[in-house]
Amino acid sequence: MSCSGFFLVDKPAGPTSNRVLQEIKRAFSKACPTLNVKFGHAGTLDSFASGLLIVLVGKCTRLTPWFMHQTKEYEAVFRFGEETDTLDPLGRIIGHAELPSKDMLEQAIPRFQGDILQIPPSYSAVHIGGKRSYKIARDGETPDLAPRPVMIEALRMHSYDGEEAHFSIRCSSGTYIRALARDIAQACGSRAFVKSLRRTRIGPFAVDAALRPDMCSAKTMMHFTSEVAISLGLGAGLLNPAYFDRFLHGSDLPLSAIESRGKALDLFAGRSLADSPLALFSQSDAFLGIVQKSESGWAVKVMAADEAKE
Repeated sequence: MSCSGFFLVDKPAGPTSNRVLQEIKRAFSKACPTLNVKFGHAGTLDSFASGLLIVLVGKCTRLTPWFMHQTKEYEAVFRFGEETDTLDPLGRIIGHAELPSKDMLEQAIPRFQGDILQIPPSYSAVHIGGKRSYKIARDGETPDLAPRPVMIEALRMHSYDGEEAHFSIRCSSGTYIRALARDIAQACGSRAFVKSLRRTRIGPFAVDAALRPDMCSAKTMMHFTSEVAISLGLGAGLLNPAYFDRFLHGSDLPLSAIESRGKALDLFAGRSLADSPLALFSQSDAFLGIVQKSESGWAVKVMAADEAKE
């Protein structure tokens, strides 16, 4: 049985992302008690939020950067006129302000599209001098958070009833929707927090294809295939079986070790095999690892192969 793969999980509002991950891990471990499998998730959702959470299993946890650094899409409701310390519905109200008009919001929204600088919320997991920002805030201090560049690809207000607005947002990894609500409100001379938030997409993956946490098992786990690699922006190559042992020991490979025939060639759709990094697969499409172009050939960056040949 394969012990590596990933789940698309529809996280409910309420539990933390880590709690959902641990529930899946316990169920998986109960079904396979002899296995010691590592679990991780590619991008946290706040406890009040719902939607798509990607849980990585086994050696696929080594692919966290490629899953995490994808464009995200959200549906959100911003409540204007008051602000909480956490910028979400679970926090303590720390201020009130006049409600903005619809015209004010429509004029402010374009300023938050494209490349912008964003200061993360005080209650966030950002490290400051080795300490999490939210821990500093809980101690009654104000975290010294620097602005960070983010990309808001799309920001659309669907409705506004004079107090609450429904937004659709497509943004880069690392964007805080809570901070976006705060900043739009400030631009209108008001205050706001995120009343509800649902993540609907991460890169090529949609929440419509996600499972409830209790449905995640070894039988429903997805596998990292050539198609998935391509969808995440990686190349995909086939390893010549003659070079398997050399690859397994982490040694650099000659250009001829990776083939571009058959299925992989079709997936490239005209892309050069020299593009890097590449997800490397066996002839049966088993994921082996990640390689990157070097001066003399291919350098191994991520090892995910089993010791035994197929």
